[in-house]
Amino acid sequence: MRCLLPLLTLTITSFLAAGCQQDFNTQYAETERKVKAAEAKIDAEMAQEAKREPHQNGKSE
Repeated sequence: MRCLLPLLTLTITSFLAAGCQQDFNTQYAETERKVKAAEAKIDAEMAQEAKREPHQNGKSE
């Protein structure tokens, strides 16, 4: 009985830690996806802005 209690405690702790790690990885992946999407949108907007004529984007040359 004395050996069973520490083993059970270690097992439960391991399962809890694994669950938290999975949640972190899921949140990290979702955040990374959102950042990449925002980056692509900004890049597209900057490219579109660069294609405009100088008088259309406020520059006077």
